[in-house]
Amino acid sequence: MLSTYNPAQPCAPPTALSRSSARPHSAAPLRGASGAAALAVPLAVRQVRRKARNLRATSSELRELAKANLLNNYGERQMIFREGQGHILKDNDGESFLDFTAGIAVNCLGHSDEGWAQTVAEQASKLCHTSNLYLNEEQIRLGQRLVELSFADKAFFCNSGTEANEAAIKFARKYHFSRGEARSKFLAFENAFHGRTMGALALTWKEGYKKPFEPLMPSAGFIKYNDMDSLDAIDEETCAVFVEPIQGEGGVVPGSKEFLLALRKRCDETGTLLIFDEVQCGLGRSGKLFAYELSGVLPDLMTLAKPLAGGLPIGAVLLTEAVASCISPGDHGSTFAGAPLVCAAARYVLDQVSNPDFLENVRTTGSHLKAGLEKICDPQGLQVRGTGLLIGVVFPTAEQCGAVQRAAAAEIGNCWF
Repeated sequence: MLSTYNPAQPCAPPTALSRSSARPHSAAPLRGASGAAALAVPLAVRQVRRKARNLRATSSELRELAKANLLNNYGERQMIFREGQGHILKDNDGESFLDFTAGIAVNCLGHSDEGWAQTVAEQASKLCHTSNLYLNEEQIRLGQRLVELSFADKAFFCNSGTEANEAAIKFARKYHFSRGEARSKFLAFENAFHGRTMGALALTWKEGYKKPFEPLMPSAGFIKYNDMDSLDAIDEETCAVFVEPIQGEGGVVPGSKEFLLALRKRCDETGTLLIFDEVQCGLGRSGKLFAYELSGVLPDLMTLAKPLAGGLPIGAVLLTEAVASCISPGDHGSTFAGAPLVCAAARYVLDQVSNPDFLENVRTTGSHLKAGLEKICDPQGLQVRGTGLLIGVVFPTAEQCGAVQRAAAAEIGNCWF
């Protein structure tokens, strides 16, 4: 059962503008100033006071401001959170909640991790951004660590998961172009999700995400996940295959070892690049640092994002030397990617999630969670699947999933996923 959480110790507030610092200093008209100038100072004071009051607006006032000023692409949102500590979020009215969302698989260390916050604050006080016209040590060290921990020979940085997949599309095209055999065909899998920008969207299965924005990249197709026979669609005209080793939005569906091995074999036979999208399932969530370790199948490229910087925007593409050697200066780039601030945060996160004790805790906790869910779900005929802490309960319909959430909310008054 999910319920409103009332911790014995209140959440420690993050560093923020205090009420005293938001209060305007007193001011008096300048001596000898004209009447209009004299009135200007109190007007400015009143404006600052209004802004200070806005910092302490009620939730209903903030929702109205959001409705008036923000694009309605996320639908109407009721919850407004203002601080968090560990697995607890506190809303704008001071009520505490257990966080079952983790920023959509982003906050892998919880909220306001002390070491993360200190790392970010220290780096922010030194250097935040320089662009990729110049090197910075944080970017270099992060790339070095990712290469050391993975199959890859090189790393490329961007700002999100969909950006990482867009870059992988370009890198795959350039790989074949540089070999004198340009290929345009891409394959992904049914129920896949790879992003919302135009190339990644073309490789995303759900029709509702795509229909209003067509035509998309025309050379994208789909085959069945965990189906050996579907692999025959991969041929000598296929540029690359995108696959999630564990499908996330597709329903927490692990790729079987046999299927992933057969996929690797078929890509090798046809000269097709194999791209693993580990934006959702990578960086410790499966109980392994990278989900490809579960099968032992090595990709040619791999995309990462979500938890890598613990809440700051980052994406990455890891590449073998065979692919990386085909990329030339000017082939791709980004203004913000690999900035010192976000890379410092990512280095800290990577050090934590790659720690063997951390990964063992993911496996142990995940096994405990899965066993508990199975005890509840088995009598209802509901399947529990997944690995590590990437676990889902399979309901027959989406409507039933929503009904469970509504029933929980009615039971305890406040329940938010």
